[in-house]
Amino acid sequence: MSKKKYTANFLLPYQANTLKQIEKHRFCIIMWSRQTGKSFLVSLFALLRAIEKPNHLVAIISPTERQSKEFMEKVKKHVEFFKIIGLQYGETFFSDANVNILEIKLPNGSRIIGLPANPDGVRGLSGDVIMEEAAFFKDGLKLYQAIFPSITRNDNYKLIVISTPKSKNDLFYHLWLMSETNENWYREKLTIYDAVDNGLNIDIQQLKKAVPSDDIFNQEYLCQFLDDSFTLLPYEIIEQCTLENIYIDNLNQIENDIYLGIDIGRRKDLTVISVLEKINNILYLRKLEEIQNLSFSEQFKIIDHYCYFAKKVCIDETGIGMQLAEELIKKWGYKVEAVYFTSKSKEELATKLQSKFFDKTIFIPPKKELIEDLHSVSKSFTQSGNIKIEGNYQESHADRFWSLALAVKASLQTKEKLFIEPIFINQSLSEIKYGMAKIL
Repeated sequence: MSKKKYTANFLLPYQANTLKQIEKHRFCIIMWSRQTGKSFLVSLFALLRAIEKPNHLVAIISPTERQSKEFMEKVKKHVEFFKIIGLQYGETFFSDANVNILEIKLPNGSRIIGLPANPDGVRGLSGDVIMEEAAFFKDGLKLYQAIFPSITRNDNYKLIVISTPKSKNDLFYHLWLMSETNENWYREKLTIYDAVDNGLNIDIQQLKKAVPSDDIFNQEYLCQFLDDSFTLLPYEIIEQCTLENIYIDNLNQIENDIYLGIDIGRRKDLTVISVLEKINNILYLRKLEEIQNLSFSEQFKIIDHYCYFAKKVCIDETGIGMQLAEELIKKWGYKVEAVYFTSKSKEELATKLQSKFFDKTIFIPPKKELIEDLHSVSKSFTQSGNIKIEGNYQESHADRFWSLALAVKASLQTKEKLFIEPIFINQSLSEIKYGMAKIL
């Protein structure tokens, strides 16, 4: 069967070129943007390879079993397509194909199998190996060690590694660097802009607006590896948002809405109160109150005083902050929101604060301790791929950062709730009427 006849009409130019390169080279590493058809391409190659080589094995390794099943579904669609087209030319080869969830057997004895990235589960194979989304393998180096012997028995066996990038601490990054100076490897990078320039029909600007952060867009669509740990707020970004003479000691002098963020210190940490004033959607840090070595009751008096002036308050309720938060909510009601620190909530807080600095919609005083505290916070990735955000500067565990982030969160929640106290018109429970009667 002629591959040119069946593939020329439905491959984009860059896909057709890459298919040729895969056929030419034994070792290939391909870094493509999301939504550019990389799984479509390598699943097609797997089928074409199995057609051409009788009694041949093509093993496709995916990060999880679910992803293995999804990938094999793409192979099955190619089988169905070839079956329909083949019948038009009197070809019945695919009518006898045996298709299962994770395995396809062709009449010529060749097989295509899908496997999850388990180092123990991939040993003992001999044939072509396709490592799909290799940047997301949990034990990538161990898996590579287990699977590489599968292609060493025969010089015609191929290894294809394809993925979008992730961090600089995984198998895909290691192979990408190694292949740069290794003439045995074919190496290709394709960003979303490259794909559009070569025939992909997609609105990049619309896509970019839908992506929540530049980090995600750069990684997923521009094929940029993220550092395992990088600073959320570089010095130059912070410094462009500094203003002299921004502090106001007397809160009565603030004319616009005030928003508070309160990070409660644990043990020797600082308790920090950030006071933001919003003027035409621009935030100004008017005061930064730092409390240390004070009792619970003394801290409550200080925080309670600030709450009087605020339109909205967000307070850290993690650990010992819980009691303070409960007391403040009891007194001030919906004005106070308690925020429990988890990995997810800290990421959301940090991202919103970061956006304010990058958009220049927040201004702070050029205070050294504050700037260093903000700069100390970094984003990193755990071995399981989760995001971790933490910072530390001198006596502070980024307390000023989190206080300011909480104040920003407070400023973004401006909807007021109407509370009408119940008024009992009739003491009979069956005839109780509620507070709207009070204002009618």
